[in-house]
Order: sequence, then structure tokens, then C-alpha cells
Amino acid sequence: MATKARKQEIVAELEALFEKSQVAIIADLSGYTVAEITEFRRKLDKDNAKCRIAKNTLIEIASSKGQFASVKEMTKGPTALILGYEDPAAPAKTTVQFIKTLKKGAVRGGVLENKVLTAKQVGELADLPSKEQLLSSIMGGLDSGARGIAGILNNVISDIASLVEEVAKKNHGAA
Repeated sequence: MATKARKQEIVAELEALFEKSQVAIIADLSGYTVAEITEFRRKLDKDNAKCRIAKNTLIEIASSKGQFASVKEMTKGPTALILGYEDPAAPAKTTVQFIKTLKKGAVRGGVLENKVLTAKQVGELADLPSKEQLLSSIMGGLDSGARGIAGILNNVISDIASLVEEVAKKNHGAA
């Protein structure tokens, strides 16, 4: 059993993680081996996210002060806490895919921008394109728009040049 000092360390660590997070996902990873959880954590590291497993009371104490206070509603039974720091969709995607692949465990819900998410909404968040994909599609749209404008301007300039050339030929022929 953890000592009071160790519990305070865990709460302080969780508070620091909550403070930096944009999204919190609550999952039940019961039945997972240490190797499977280690693999899951490595995948989350690539998404700039963390997975912490702690006693529900410690999670509730650590989350009580900030935007993740509603996490308390989902901490029943074995709880894994997945916290994302940049792109909220990335840890949701990794968590949902990992649970589907291993066919054990379940997402209970999450919290994003002070709003409670159901397990279904976390799944929908996981289906969103990543931040990088969205930015690249926006840039592609802007690039194609700029190319279209450049093409139109080029055609107008070409038409004006042709018109000037025709006028010059007529004036030269009339002189």
C-alpha cells in the first residue's frame, strides 16, 4: 500500500499532467499485460500523450481543481487515464485503435475543453483527421486558389498583350 507521502507525489504528478493537457480520455484496460500497456504507452508517446494508471481517488483529487473535474464521473473500476498535449484527436485515435486491435478494454469517455465526452464521442474524435492532415488540406486549398488566380491574371495579361499587338498592326498598316 502506498504511503501518504507517495500518494501526495502521485497526486502532484497527475495535477502537473492535467495542467498541460488538452484532452483526457478515460479507459478500462483490464486484462492487458505489462507488455501490451508498454506498447500502448510507446504509441502514445508518438502522439505527445501519456497514459497513467492510478487509484480513482487520486485521479479525482488531482483533477478536481481544473477543467478536468468531470473526469470524476468516469472513474469507476480499473481506470487508465490518457492525457493528450497537442492534437486532441491523436491520443483518441491511438486509444480507440489499440482497444479495437486487442479486442479487450473499453473507452469510458473523456473531457475536452471542459466538456464531457461519451465513449461514442471519443470514437468520433478519433475519426477526425490529424492536425497535420487538416493543415495540409488547408494549404493545398490555398495553393490551388493562388494558382487559379495566377492563371486568370496570366490570361488577362496575355489577352491585353494580344490586343495591343493587334492595335499596333492596324495602326502600322494604316500609316
